[in-house]
Parts: sequence; C-alpha cells; structure tokens
Amino acid sequence: MKIFTDHRWTIGAGVILTLVLVAIGIKTTIAGGGAYDGLDPFGLARYGHILAGVTWIGLLYYFNFVQVPSLGGVTPETKADIFKDGSIVRRALWWFRWGAMLTLIFGLALYDNMSATAGWDIRIGAAFGIIMWFNVWFIIWPNQKKVIGIVEATADEKAAAGKKALIASRLNTLLSIPMLFFMASSAHFPVFN
Repeated sequence: MKIFTDHRWTIGAGVILTLVLVAIGIKTTIAGGGAYDGLDPFGLARYGHILAGVTWIGLLYYFNFVQVPSLGGVTPETKADIFKDGSIVRRALWWFRWGAMLTLIFGLALYDNMSATAGWDIRIGAAFGIIMWFNVWFIIWPNQKKVIGIVEATADEKAAAGKKALIASRLNTLLSIPMLFFMASSAHFPVFN
C-alpha cells in the first residue's frame, strides 16, 4: 500500500482523514440541532502553526539529540555519503527550514488577529520563535550549506561553519523550552496576566 510506503501518500491520506472527520463533525453538529458557523480561518491558521511547529521543533530535537551526537565519530567518507544530494541529512534540513518558515507565517497570521488582546505569555513565545526562525534561515542554513557541500568550502571553513551552525542550533534548543511553555501557557495557564 502506497499510503505506508511513500510519505507523500501518507501525508495525503492524513489530510483526507482529517477532512472526512471534519465533515462528519459538521454534519453531526447540524443534525443535532447545533449551529455551525463555518471553519474559522484563524482556527485553520492555528492548526497549520501547530503542525508546522511540531515538524520544526521535532527536527530541531532530532538534530541536537540524535544526529549531531551520532556524527562525532563518523569518517569523512561516511559524512560525504550522508551529506550528498537526496540524503537523510539534506531531506531533514529541507523539512526543518520549511517547517520553521510555515510556523512563522501561520504564527504571524495568528498574532495579527489577536494583537490587541495578546498577553505577555504569547509575546514572549513569539519573540523566542522569531529569534529561532532567524537563526534557522540566516545562521544555521547558510553554514550547513558549507558543511554538507552545497557551497564550496575548505575543510577549515566547513569546521568553522559547523561550529556556528551548532551554536545557533543549541541556542534554538535552549529557547524552544521557554518558547513552548509560554505558547501553551498563553491559552491554558497564563503566567503574565
């Protein structure tokens, strides 16, 4: 079954399942005499923000807790293999940076909708998220392109780029902890009222 062997089919099946369940929920609400006002575009933006954010932060943790520690003892030949076009590293970096971009876009749409009522919890979470997004696109990715061979670099330049990318990635890991806390607290257990 392609649904379980091709990730594109898996994603498509997940979208279809979601839409079917939403349609059943809407029909059940209307049949039960409830009022249905239509899908809230900001509810959809919130869903997109959460889905993209899970992708982004999940890969951030994968890089910091699994991949980087595992690559410490790997030979240069093995690194060349796992950094080549179509490799797991390049695919993970693609999903990582575009997860960050979509998280920011959906987050800004949500923030714009609530800007008058946004409390300090969401502002703190958003500020950390924007710093993290900046790190991904302007520090981590440009340096990773040198490390994985997309941009030509000497061995010394690759080592220096790797250190810069690692520091920015570790900063993002550090910031992700309070960012996630304040994103959640803003709706469920406000700290700053």
